[in-house]
Amino acid sequence: MASRSPLPRPNATGDDNEMKTAFEPIVLAVALALLALVAAGLAYTFPDIATLTTVTTLEPNGHVPSALKDTELRSQLADLSTPQVWNTPSDNHRLFISDRYLFYAASYPNGNYIQKDDGTATTPGGVLISWCRRYHLDITDPNIDREDPDKDGFSNKAEFFNESAAGSKPDGSKSTNPLDPQSHPSYFSRLRLEKFDVRPFHIEFVGVVNLNGQNLFQISLLDVPPTGQPPLKRTTDPLGYEGWVVGKYTPKIVQVEDPNTHSTTTVDESTLEIDKPDIGRSVVLPLRKIIDSPESTADFVMLMPSEVGKDFKVARGKTFSPPLDPSSQYLLLDVSDAGAVVRDANTKKEMTIPKLDPTVDWNDVPVPAGAASGAKSP
Repeated sequence: MASRSPLPRPNATGDDNEMKTAFEPIVLAVALALLALVAAGLAYTFPDIATLTTVTTLEPNGHVPSALKDTELRSQLADLSTPQVWNTPSDNHRLFISDRYLFYAASYPNGNYIQKDDGTATTPGGVLISWCRRYHLDITDPNIDREDPDKDGFSNKAEFFNESAAGSKPDGSKSTNPLDPQSHPSYFSRLRLEKFDVRPFHIEFVGVVNLNGQNLFQISLLDVPPTGQPPLKRTTDPLGYEGWVVGKYTPKIVQVEDPNTHSTTTVDESTLEIDKPDIGRSVVLPLRKIIDSPESTADFVMLMPSEVGKDFKVARGKTFSPPLDPSSQYLLLDVSDAGAVVRDANTKKEMTIPKLDPTVDWNDVPVPAGAASGAKSP
């Protein structure tokens, strides 16, 4: 039997490519048809605005349902379709705003060493931070309270607390300018009573002589040597000692009965006044009785850098001018452990100069004129 030759096999690769190329348009057409059907279905089934406005909201039992409003729906749809614009946040709209705090190591641990930097923040000495910023003072300087930028002898603290009553919270309205040497608290506010001495003053009204119709008085100063005793004096004559002047004479003769014998005796109970007109003080001297009326002297010091160690002495009843302030004059009225009472020669107001406290660093504390002077009208 004769053998057959095999038939030639078709090219499989070429046939597959041809079939695939013919099939792709069919698949694409079917996909597009399905997509069109879905879109048409959604468009048909999705309600429009008119339909939505007929739908009512669900309300609790007993409440009348309310229909959705056309304007509200359109506004909400417009918001959804509008792209959101990103705005750079301002200081007032940040999600997190960092607060500033001040730390004063010098006040640790007893003082207020951590403070929030707001309108109430102060230095360790109580000076408002806002006041310091007003004059461009360096709040990071640990010695800001003691600094004296204008070199007028008054620290920043003293200028801030100018004429503020003790215990008050000043706002800077009465403060002086720490950058202007001509603007500072009064020099009187820096006066302090360093010490005082009390000297004995024993005086006696010895008697009265009428000469040519005028009364002449004999006065004895027991603490003055005989050569310094005053001669006979008349009313209004200066005594010649510590500013005293002879004052009013009041004659008085009384009859005193002896309780044992019932006899009467004539007794002279006349009195003589001596006055200190400058300080408004009077002492009544009964006839032939020794009166102890001590005199005093005050030692003052001015708390200024240029006046350290330069104390000065003033006797009671004398007028003086503080150092660095020759235009002012004060009359020393009295002195005691409570301080020295003086009267302003110009305003006639009485003020108290406090006693020096050696335990206080005067350059670091306020010296307010209002606290140092309890001003009052005479």
